[in-house]
Formats: sequence, C-alpha cells, structure tokens
Amino acid sequence: MIKKILFTALILSLNNHVYSQTQITGSVIDAKSKRPLAYVNIGIKEKNIGTVSKVDGSFTISLPFEHQSDVLTFSMVGYHESNRSVKELMSDKNVIELKEKSTQLDEVVITGEKLVEKKYGIKRRGAIHFTDGIFKKDDSFEIGQVIHLGNSLAQITSLNLHINSSRPDSATFRINFYRYNVDENIPKERIIEKRILQRHPVKEGWLKFDLSNYNILLKGEVLASLEFIPETKKDVKQIFYEVKIGGSSKSYFRKTSLGRWTRPPHHYCLYATAITDKNAPDEPDDVETAPAFTLKSDFSKEPFSLFVRLPRHYSKNNKQKYPVIYLLDGNAYFDAIANSVDSDIKKNKISIDPIVVGIGYENAYVMDSLRDRDYTFPKALPADSFKISGEGDKFYNFIKAKIVTHIDSMYRTDKANRTIMGHSLGGYFVLYALTRQLAEPPVFNNFIAASPSIYYHDNYVISEIARVSTSQKDIENINVYLTVGELENPSSEFKQLSRILSDKAIRLKTEVYKNTEHMGTAITTSKS
Repeated sequence: MIKKILFTALILSLNNHVYSQTQITGSVIDAKSKRPLAYVNIGIKEKNIGTVSKVDGSFTISLPFEHQSDVLTFSMVGYHESNRSVKELMSDKNVIELKEKSTQLDEVVITGEKLVEKKYGIKRRGAIHFTDGIFKKDDSFEIGQVIHLGNSLAQITSLNLHINSSRPDSATFRINFYRYNVDENIPKERIIEKRILQRHPVKEGWLKFDLSNYNILLKGEVLASLEFIPETKKDVKQIFYEVKIGGSSKSYFRKTSLGRWTRPPHHYCLYATAITDKNAPDEPDDVETAPAFTLKSDFSKEPFSLFVRLPRHYSKNNKQKYPVIYLLDGNAYFDAIANSVDSDIKKNKISIDPIVVGIGYENAYVMDSLRDRDYTFPKALPADSFKISGEGDKFYNFIKAKIVTHIDSMYRTDKANRTIMGHSLGGYFVLYALTRQLAEPPVFNNFIAASPSIYYHDNYVISEIARVSTSQKDIENINVYLTVGELENPSSEFKQLSRILSDKAIRLKTEVYKNTEHMGTAITTSKS
C-alpha cells in the first residue's frame, strides 16, 4: 500500500485549517412541497469547502473567517441552484428553498445493426494492488473516471468500483456524470439531471451500481463519478477502494461536489458498462508504459526502472540533440507527465521537444519505503517518523554516475540542458540535489520542486542552501521553479527558502496554485 503517494493528499485535503470559524446552520426544503431535501450539496464553489444536508434537510457548515465575503451555493440534481452570501446567512437559522427544474426531454432511440454491451474506464486491476480510501465520515467526497464513449449514443447500464476490503455496514453513494473538456483537461458541467442515490453493502470485490432503469444516454468524453455521502452514525469505518498507478487514463477527485477537481497520480478502478452499437469503437485497456531498461546500484537490492519518452521526430532529426527531463516517482507520474508534454507540443505551448526519463523502481510495491530511503538526506529525526531514510547522497551519486551517463550514451542529449523534477518528498530531493549542485561540478541546470517537503529534518535544505557560498559562475545557468497549493497553507519555510534563493541571485520562479491542495500541484506544475 502506497501510504504517502496515494494517501497524503487525501489526509491533507480533509484536514480543517486552523482559523477562527463562522458557523452557519439551517435547513433546505423543496420550494413547492416544503418537504426537507436530503443530501443537498452546500459549499463555496471551487474552494473545496462544503457539506451536505442531512436526511431531515438540516445542515451545519463551519467556514474560516476569511470566507465571510464569499457566496455559499446550495446545489442538487433536478433543482435550480441557490446562491446566498455568507454574510446574509450569519444572523439566524436559515431556511433555504430550492425550486425544482422542469425539464422536457426529447425521446431518444438508440439504433444500430446490433446492440452490444461494452465496458468503459479502468476495467482491469493492476498487476500489483494499491489502495486508496475515504478518511472522514462527516465529509462528502467524489471520485471520477474519464470514459471515452465515442460518437455513438450509448445507454449506461452500470457503474462499477473495486472495493479492497469489506466493512460491516452499508454506505450511500450518489452517481453523477459530467461533460469532460478534452482541450482544458477538466470536468465541466453535470450532464444528467437525475437524482441517483443508491445504498449498498461495502464488500470486497466489484461493487456494481445498476443504472439500467435510469435511461442514461450519453456519447463523447464523459466523467463518470461516485460521490460518497456522509454517514451520521458514530464509529463508521473507512471505505478502501482499488487504485492503479501508471497508464494514461484520467481520474479526478474532489472533497465536495462543489469543490475543485484534482487529478491524482493514480487511477481509480472504476468503469461503466453501456449498451451501444456493435461498430462503436472499444475503449482499450489502460496499460502503463513498460520500463525501457533497469539499472542496478551498489546500495540497493532493488533495481531501478527507467521509463523513456522520446521526442516525436527523434528518429528523423539525426543531428538534433535534446534536453532531458529526469522525473522522480516514475512509476506513478511518468505516463501523466509524458502525455502532458505530448499535449503541450501539439498545442505549440513549448518550443523544444524534450526527452523525458522517469526514474522508478522495478518492484513498485515497495516503492513507498524505497523513496523514503532514497529521497531524503540526512537520516530522519525522530519527529519525521521515517522507518528508513537518509540515503539521498547515494541516490544522487547513482543518478549522476549511472543514470545520466547511461541516458547520454543511449540517446542524443543536450548535456547542457538537464532538468530534475519531483513532487512532495521528490521535491525535497530536487532541493537536496540543488545543494549538491552549488558545491560540485554541475549535473542539472533546471530544478522543479512541486510542493516540496521542506520540513524534513528540521528544514535541512534551507540551512544548507543558505550556508553554501556561491559565485556568479556557480549560479549563472541555474533555474529553480517552486510550487505549492494554496490549500496547503503555504508555510513560512516556503517563503524563507524563496527569499534565500533570491538573495543568492538564482533565477527563481514560484507559484501558489489557487484552491489547490498537495497532490493537485504535481501534474499542474509540469504544465507551467
């Protein structure tokens, strides 16, 4: 189980910020019948702050003081949204009335020579099984998988999620479908105005949501999602479900159904079945890129896997040399970053097509503990709570002496233009590599650290970068790019590191991504 890559974001995104709170209470009812409305989504759009109404329509939401000037949205499938200012709702207990939508749908008939049922999404589990999970019983949470239905109209008959462990009680889920914008790579508006709530036992295996009676007719690019409805009972156990790393499929999650979608480094084992024309194209299985080769080191029994993405016209330009991006956590991130580069090249967003090298592990199942070992230096303090750590110096030497040398010998590389990129603990290693770079002959000239774990070993990298004396010659070709998510509550250490780098006259770019938590910065940083 990958406890840091796959769990850290969910834990961080579900923790409340420690600010003074404004508490708003009330109930939501149907404007015509005056009956209470259960499971209405309540929150601030795009800010991952929200809740849902209870079975009796009542709600309580606590908002950080800084959001007093925002607007609270009440949203439910089949009803018009209601938007109320936070200040307006602060005085008394509120009764929010939602007006039901009156929608007339044209009759649609699926025609074809022969109709067949096909599967769309992540329909096969990975060779190695990883687990993700919902951590808090009192928050809604939504996960989704992009499915490619093609141009033929299809009737969705089921949605299926692989549950990795049973729990003693049932859970309530809401099924949603959103239009997916391929150009912007983000889910957009809800496209099915049907209230689909189902309660099921949580049992290990494929959990099937039968949708055959809902007459859901779709085509094109769609995000099929499951929203986990909060439980009111005490001591509700977590729900653990299967995720797959690698591959080019796109999955998303968000804390509330009014929040901002985030793309994780993994994919949910979530697929839909649909009745469609037999000639409609099948959606192929999402297969992760195989390593180009493996390399052994002197300090690890586990070989390292190297994944390689070559420029589109590499074979035609025999004299062209290419910059190289070395990407940490290659098992998880390589396909997503390589596809992002491909997309940016096609859209002419970047002028030089780079070689991308993902550095991962042959045995991905032990990746979590090995990255703790390899991405850190010096050994962890007790407060860091690492079982193994502190071999970042050996890993850096291995990258410099073996990996970079091997890539230079295999491909036409621009030796004066190398980038190292990492996220979270990988971002920490990028900064550690920078400390080495400032004191030794150069290996890299570009350093990209997304949400780096600066806190490690009592801010060791900050003190090291501050300590190293540099000349203009040492730093003239160095570029550093630091990013962090706004919802991570950017630390004083992040600002301190930025200031030290600027004081040393190192070319620095920093970015704080709005309404973004820890895991949301990884793929976003690669696009900047």
